[in-house]
Amino acid sequence: MTHPSSRRGAVPGLAVVALGGNAITLETQAGTYVEMAQNCRDMARSLWALIDSGWRVVVTHGNGPQVGNLAIQSMRSADEVPDLPLHALDAMTQGLIGHLIELAIVNEARGQAPPVASVVTHVIVQDDDPAFVTPTKPIGPFYSLEEGAHLAALHGWQVIDDASRGQRRVVASPRPLGILEVEALRRMIDAGILVIACGGGGIPITTEGEIQGIEAVVDKDRSAAVLAAELNADALILVTGVDSVMVDFGTPKAQELTDVSTERMRGLLEEGQFPSGSMGPKVEAAIAFAEHSGGTAVITSAAHLAEALAPDATVGTRVVATAELMAHGRGGA
Repeated sequence: MTHPSSRRGAVPGLAVVALGGNAITLETQAGTYVEMAQNCRDMARSLWALIDSGWRVVVTHGNGPQVGNLAIQSMRSADEVPDLPLHALDAMTQGLIGHLIELAIVNEARGQAPPVASVVTHVIVQDDDPAFVTPTKPIGPFYSLEEGAHLAALHGWQVIDDASRGQRRVVASPRPLGILEVEALRRMIDAGILVIACGGGGIPITTEGEIQGIEAVVDKDRSAAVLAAELNADALILVTGVDSVMVDFGTPKAQELTDVSTERMRGLLEEGQFPSGSMGPKVEAAIAFAEHSGGTAVITSAAHLAEALAPDATVGTRVVATAELMAHGRGGA
């Protein structure tokens, strides 16, 4: 299947936009309600630029900082109220962040918004996924080397260096296999509702026997790719902290990627160009969506998410299947 968004200048269609949890609580912020609300308002302006250009939009979001902070609150108050499992905290952050994004979209639209709904969404994972043995998903705040080592010993956490920004707790992040509410989401989108779904990567569940939650935080980019494929979306936009993906990042050979084939992107991923705790899942999600759907995957910053899908885009990294890229004269970058 060839999607219209894989051709420059074609009529826009349906785009799934994945907003990062680190964009909702910035690295330099404490994560107060006011801070998160303002960050969502800023991103809502960019979403409206995309909608104004003709795209229908489905929004999803991460929850790494927020679910980690909530886990700390839950743990520290356990002598007064019961501690909650991680999948329940996923559900709580899904509600909170969905609420913030929904209000931001409605307020920014100034009466022009379509109906907006944030949907509690579950994603199916395997309970024997290798991720449960090797956790990779950073959550919560950043710590110094000494603080990280102390907290790991105190609480039994696994802690890693997160892209040289500090130490963070990591938890299991199994691959999403499907979305429990996908048929309901399709009907809502077909009815013209702007849906916010799969927040925080979705609430992880297993379907071996009775459906039940499982201790994990699913990567929101991987869930966004599954969501986009199941909704037959034309584009997947993975919002991150940089305008475009870089190779040899932090070195004199650093180079920005613009229009890239899935074949080239997979080669760079296998070279180790994209760390598993940061850009890696975004690249994997972009490759999976472009190859399996024929659509365009874009990795860019919130400020440029509409611009990156424009026919004359000069910002953002667009990933398409090799045959599609060659067919439209873009070259096999």
